[in-house]
Amino acid sequence: MARVRRMEASFDQLSEREYDELTGLVEEFSRRIITTLAEQPASDDPDDDLADGAAKPGDVDDERLRRAAYLRRVRAGQAAQALLAEVATRCAAEDAADAVWLGASLADLGESTGSTRQAARKRWPELGRIHRTRRWVSGHADDLVTVFRMVLDQAPGYTAPDGSAESLDRAVRGLDAALAETLRSRDSGSVLDPATGRPARWRHLADAVDQHLRTVVRSAGARTPEAETALAAARGVLAHHDAVATATDG
Repeated sequence: MARVRRMEASFDQLSEREYDELTGLVEEFSRRIITTLAEQPASDDPDDDLADGAAKPGDVDDERLRRAAYLRRVRAGQAAQALLAEVATRCAAEDAADAVWLGASLADLGESTGSTRQAARKRWPELGRIHRTRRWVSGHADDLVTVFRMVLDQAPGYTAPDGSAESLDRAVRGLDAALAETLRSRDSGSVLDPATGRPARWRHLADAVDQHLRTVVRSAGARTPEAETALAAARGVLAHHDAVATATDG
């Protein structure tokens, strides 16, 4: 089979052997997908004759049957191309988000893809919020831990609306677990989650604020001055978080 001409400049950094190994892997995987798709039930479209295969003058032996099978593979190949593009796009978006959680800027992403900051922002519009949130939580990590501890210490002084005491208890336990995870990640020596290999430290800290601290504040009232002070501090943290998350990129 003729070798596909290299189109991407980044491929120039690969040796001939590396390039051939990668294209071989892609070809093998693509053919597996095509085979799987081609074996799916034929379309219910009454005008679709691929399942039976239209007879042709001069057909011999099983030619008609085999022709129909390869026509299904051609159609499956188009579907596989769309599927691979969809998955690759989703993976690229996840990797871009992970890069931003690790401190990359939109300018860094633009440079890494051979484009611009503006192009990266257009391609991944949600990354501006991640960048702002990551910068905020990383710059206030110690203060956030202090507020978490304050809120947890004052838990006995909280009140809950009638019938919601169990919900408040779950919210407090959730914040306690989030604090423990925050401290574990801080002392682990790595910003990555050992189970997934993906960035976790600042994402977990942001979730501790946006989800767990927010849930406690929504669920709790105060019956002591100390509890009210703790909840007021938590409300202040949430106000700062929301201002950062909803800010407009310049």
